[in-house]
Amino acid sequence: MKWVAIIANFILPGLGYLIAVPEQRVAGIFWLIGVIGLTVVEQFMGLEAALPDAFKLMFASVFIINTGHAVNTFMYFKAKGQ
Repeated sequence: MKWVAIIANFILPGLGYLIAVPEQRVAGIFWLIGVIGLTVVEQFMGLEAALPDAFKLMFASVFIINTGHAVNTFMYFKAKGQ
């Protein structure tokens, strides 16, 4: 379950918390809702065509957030000895 949660948090931050980190489930719901909103703007509302520089910045920012959530989930399991 550890790696499923880590990968889920990289793909959709918050989802990994819902799957396997009970202490972070409320935060996971909020992160997941926010990330879905960012994904809609980034991928489906024409941001790349309209503002290519803004798209690149948003893409990089989302990638950093996703990586941070994956690392945070890994550290959570490491601290629990799993």
